[in-house]
Formats: sequence, C-alpha cells, structure tokens
Amino acid sequence: MSGVKLDANRILVPVNGDKVSERIFRWACQLARQSKAHIHAVYVIEVPLDMPLESEIAEASDRGEEILARMEAIAAEEKIKDVHAMSLRARHAGPAIVMEAEDRKMDAVILGVPYRRRFGSCTLGSTASYIFNNAPCQVIFWRDRAPSPVLA
Repeated sequence: MSGVKLDANRILVPVNGDKVSERIFRWACQLARQSKAHIHAVYVIEVPLDMPLESEIAEASDRGEEILARMEAIAAEEKIKDVHAMSLRARHAGPAIVMEAEDRKMDAVILGVPYRRRFGSCTLGSTASYIFNNAPCQVIFWRDRAPSPVLA
C-alpha cells in the first residue's frame, strides 16, 4: 500500500505481539513517516474482574515490555524518531483503547485483526468491534489474510 498518505497527525496502534500487529505497526510507521505524524503504540494488560485493577501481573507486564520494545525497534528500523510506547491496565482492551484515543486526541487508530471465520462469515471480535463502534477518530483495520487451504 505504498503511496497512501494518511491525513492524521496522531496515530494510535494497539499491539499484542502477534504477527499481524507487528505488520500493521510497521505499516503505520511508514504512513507516519510520509505524513510526518506522531505514532503511539499501546499494549493493554487485561486484568481479570476478580483481581484489583492495580494488581501486579508480572508475566503480562513482562510480555508487554517485550512487545513494546519490539515496536520501538521496528520504529527505529523505519526511521521514526518520535514514537510513544506504553502499556495500560484495563478490564477490557476495547474501552481502554478508545479512552486512550480520546484522552490523547488521536486522529486515527490503526488496528490489525486476525482472520477469523464464525458461522461461515468473517468476524472482527469484541475488541475490534468496540473500537469500530466507539472511537472518536478514523479507524483503519488491517485484516490478516486467510490461511492457505491444506491440500491432502
């Protein structure tokens, strides 16, 4: 998708460590470079309802730090100097991402979604659907490709 210019000064990219979030973050960096936009990577630690929101979940925190460090490395590879990477604690990722977009006055959220089929049609999932329905800014989805059929 080279040659695409995004009309946005502030781009939020939720990341979770899977391959599609790495690809979409790299693409968002390329768009940010072309548009001279600021890019924000956010990793959401979903805290179960039976735990206090402030609970330290070491494994999730460590994973978030690793993922955000990887996004910062990708930004450096793409020659993006102004990247903000942060983790958030929330009960659910969708509302946390929308609140972050509102609080930081984002112009766009770029979200990678895996390919999912349910009952014969593609579905977005609850986080992507929430962001689509509630974000105050542009929302761009990058859906991963369908897996190749296995030939017997």
